[in-house]
Amino acid sequence: MGFILWILYGLCAGACASWLLGSTHEWYWNIIIGIVGSIVGGFVAGLLGIKSSNWIGQFIIAVIGAVICLLLYNYLA
Repeated sequence: MGFILWILYGLCAGACASWLLGSTHEWYWNIIIGIVGSIVGGFVAGLLGIKSSNWIGQFIIAVIGAVICLLLYNYLA
């Protein structure tokens, strides 16, 4: 169930990350990068021992991961 939640958070996190960074990419790329970023953010947070039992903390982790992935995508593309 956790993996499905990270995908759902990624949908919203990709939109938030593109809004925060002022991204001009197509909307579907922002959502895909948001999903990847939220999964990566959740994985890294788990490795660092950061556990969040509420949805606000999980969403913040997802947005941070999406912003990092979107920055990497903008740098490499």
